[in-house]
Amino acid sequence: MTIKEQQDRIIEDFEVFGDWMEKYEYIIQLGKDLPLIDPKYKTDDNLIRGCQSKVWLHAELQDGKLVFTADSDAVITKGLVSLVIQC
Repeated sequence: MTIKEQQDRIIEDFEVFGDWMEKYEYIIQLGKDLPLIDPKYKTDDNLIRGCQSKVWLHAELQDGKLVFTADSDAVITKGLVSLVIQC
């Protein structure tokens, strides 16, 4: 899937919601559905600096593709991170 196709899919997903509260709840659900990051990657080296919440981001090459895993200590931030790393 191209970046443009992924962007269009995310936009379509959000268009079904009637108000910001529903969108907010959807983002929280995305965070809850985000696969757990391996605890060994929750290190200072993978911590995103400057965020109010703690956000860990790990990248590795798998079969020639860059794959990201992430986590956050805040539910809304975790949902936003999930949107960013979707493949």
